[in-house]
Order: sequence, then structure tokens, then C-alpha cells
Amino acid sequence: MHLRRSALRSATATLTTLLLGLTLVSASHADETTSAGESTSTGLGTSVASTSAWDGATIEVNALDRSTTGEYTQLVWTLHNESDTRIRLQDFGNRTYLYPGSTLGSGLVLIDEEHGIRYHPYIDADQDCLCAGSDYVPSKFQLTTHPGTQNTYWASYQLSEDTDTVTVEIPGFLPIADVPVG
Repeated sequence: MHLRRSALRSATATLTTLLLGLTLVSASHADETTSAGESTSTGLGTSVASTSAWDGATIEVNALDRSTTGEYTQLVWTLHNESDTRIRLQDFGNRTYLYPGSTLGSGLVLIDEEHGIRYHPYIDADQDCLCAGSDYVPSKFQLTTHPGTQNTYWASYQLSEDTDTVTVEIPGFLPIADVPVG
């Protein structure tokens, strides 16, 4: 019985990761090209590094979408590293709320200013943060964003149905206010 539950949890975590990964594919088209060949951003907000070692790095919020059932909301964000320092996903760990398993990318917090609610990423059945990096596959996923490169990551939350906008807080970056929930 215990083996069956463990296999079910593993299958559920794998399916959730796969579904969230499919969302990333559609979100990766957040940048469009104009007829003149210039890139235009269609993101929901951007931020600059507040940590001097990452000076020149920026974060772009690509999507903040609620599932059709309303149970999950997924934040998709891109780290553009134009600093001289590598930035690791583990640098975005949550230093306040303890996750028993993987903590990569768990420090991204959504704040509903209107209702005074602070949302931390979900914890899955394996006690990992339900966010990018918890099921690391080296050939498909980069945990380090080297200077001059960019990586797209995600995290999942359960927001109140009353929450229409949030402030996104990412460790080492200035807050991004008034991000609409889609």
C-alpha cells in the first residue's frame, strides 16, 4: 500500500511538472518581433537587481495566470543576466518559510496589497516547492543563468478569487507592483 501511494505521489508530481512545463512553452513566446526586427516586450512587469553583485540583471514577469478551476495560479518569469556574476536558482530560495524538500526558487512571494495577504509557492506531495527546479533534469533545465544569458522559470500559488493584482517579490530584485492576475 505504501509503495502504491509513493508511486501515485511521484506520478502526480511528474504530471504536474509536465503540465506546468507546457504552460512555459506558451509563455516563452512573450517577446514578439516587430516588422523592423526589433524585440517588443509583452511582459506584465519588470524589475532591476537590488543586489550590487547582480547590477545589470533584470527580471521580467511573463505571465500570472489562474487555472480554469481557480485552484492554481502560475507565475512565469524570465531572468535576464547582464551582470558580471552568475545567478543561481538557489539564490531565490525562501529564507522565511521552510520547505522540507527542494527549495530552489521558493522565495518568490506574491503580495495582495488590497487584502494584506502574502502568498508563498505551493508545497507538493513530495514536500518540494511546486516551482522550477524541484524536479531538475540537467539536459532540459538550467539552474544557473550565466552572464549574457537568460532563463525562464515558474512557481505555483493558490490565490484568493478576490485577488486581481499582486506585487511580486523576488530575492535580490526590487518589487514589481500591480501585476494583474489573468
